[in-house]
Amino acid sequence: MTDRAERVTHQARPAIRRHESGARSAAQHRSADAGRVQLAESTRTKPIRRSVDLSPACHAKLNEWCAKTAEEIGAKRVTGQDVMRALVDRLLVDQSLARRIRADLSINT
Repeated sequence: MTDRAERVTHQARPAIRRHESGARSAAQHRSADAGRVQLAESTRTKPIRRSVDLSPACHAKLNEWCAKTAEEIGAKRVTGQDVMRALVDRLLVDQSLARRIRADLSINT
């Protein structure tokens, strides 16, 4: 009887471990849900796409600027995406630029 009981207990251990880890996981999820809004911004790793509509003339000028800039800095290519990313990064830390952009936005509205 002892051998059979040991076998049953031994066979049940993985299921018990899965259940316990599931219980821990559920508890962790519940505690994580409480701060989900704050954590969502810090835990997301996949970039979020933004798009912009440009006039054909502005698009052509941006492409020319990108080509000239790539040549000047010795890069194979500079894309509009690269430029937009750099502009947003700078906008978020440069208060003088942020004020100028706000002024531009109020003029264009």
